[in-house]
Amino acid sequence: ISINVGGFKKKMRSNTLLRFPETRLGKLLSCHSKESILELCDDYDDTKNEFYFDRNPELFPYVLHFYNTGKLHVMGELCVFSFSQEIEYWGINEFFIDSCCSYSYHGRKMEPDQEKWEEQSDQESTTSSFDEILAFYNDASKFDKQPFGNIRRQLWLALDNPGYSVLSRIFSVLSIVVVLGSIVTMCLNSLPDFQIVDSNGNPEEDPRFEIVEHFGIAWFTFELVARFAVAPDFLKFFKHALNLIDLMSILPFYITLIVNLVVESSPTLANLGRVAQVLRLMRIFRILKLARHSTGLRSLGATLKYSYREVGLLLLYLSVGISIFSVVAYTIEKEENEGLATIPACWWWATVSMTTVGYGDVVPGSTAGKLTASACILAGILVVVLPITLIFNKFSHFYKRQKQLESAMRSCDFGDGMKEVPSVNLRDYYAYKVKSLMASLTNM
Repeated sequence: ISINVGGFKKKMRSNTLLRFPETRLGKLLSCHSKESILELCDDYDDTKNEFYFDRNPELFPYVLHFYNTGKLHVMGELCVFSFSQEIEYWGINEFFIDSCCSYSYHGRKMEPDQEKWEEQSDQESTTSSFDEILAFYNDASKFDKQPFGNIRRQLWLALDNPGYSVLSRIFSVLSIVVVLGSIVTMCLNSLPDFQIVDSNGNPEEDPRFEIVEHFGIAWFTFELVARFAVAPDFLKFFKHALNLIDLMSILPFYITLIVNLVVESSPTLANLGRVAQVLRLMRIFRILKLARHSTGLRSLGATLKYSYREVGLLLLYLSVGISIFSVVAYTIEKEENEGLATIPACWWWATVSMTTVGYGDVVPGSTAGKLTASACILAGILVVVLPITLIFNKFSHFYKRQKQLESAMRSCDFGDGMKEVPSVNLRDYYAYKVKSLMASLTNM
């Protein structure tokens, strides 16, 4: 019989088609009327005995190869979904895909989001980076109409953009040293050798550490005030996350100072002193100030922000596993083990086991309990590993984008005002914006 697939003509032997009678071409041989033939093909020429199919002619050679060899092969450049629809039309089952192509085919079909994520990541990287560069230039251009604009712009670049110039690098090093010194001082102050007790038996801070603390607060306050003074837009200043971190790093000190003054003036409010002790411990959050000088920390923050689905899945998997194994452990160990006598206590044990921490404070004693613990630990390892790849891919993406953005910002020159923006592929940028617009319109 003669086969015509979208203009691609081929003559095939009947005995070759009869090897697979359940396929579309195999069923043609059992048709005895033109009506039944037209149910299987798009047109039929009885004079030439030619069957016409309005299908993609570029995919039909794969079908021919199947009839000749009995095996399907999938090229890497083919769309797996288009290929799947095509072989489904011809009545060919996916089980005929040869072993050399089966793993790749089913992997691409079951996990299409990886390629979409990579393509979307590249597009978002180009778009968001260019948007941030434009915002950076927009902020820098605001100084042109302000008094002492060039001086304020240079100070803004030095304070807000570490690595932009030699002055900004020196300022970054000083800020990092002060932050680390403040953290080390707080840690040393908790050691018994450095603790001082007054006449009433109340602990006091070592005068040497207090000097370091006051110097650090003075530096952090100067840093925040200086950034605010040279900011291009005062209204948007505290909308930036890093500026909020700077503010939170000094607020505990001033709140503690006010609380101590109130307690000294009103002894009846002595309980407020405990609030001051809690606020003093909040100084540890100053370590977050290093995010301004660390690309990795900023990338980590962006990863956690945009990986809430993966983190949510991880917490969901852990919650399900903890609930199941805690009840099993309670059922087995409640009569023989006091540490696992209640379900809430078993929750603690299951959480420690599934997260592979393993404190060892509560352990099962029976053989069935130990088998349950082994299953719990193995399940915890699998659950924790599952979303790690997706989160790591996003971290790599944001880290790469942040490095490119910093490199582009450092190449900007504002010596005589705004000169030119960095070279960017505007075609890709425009295409992505139009694609986003069309997608939003389609959803509406």
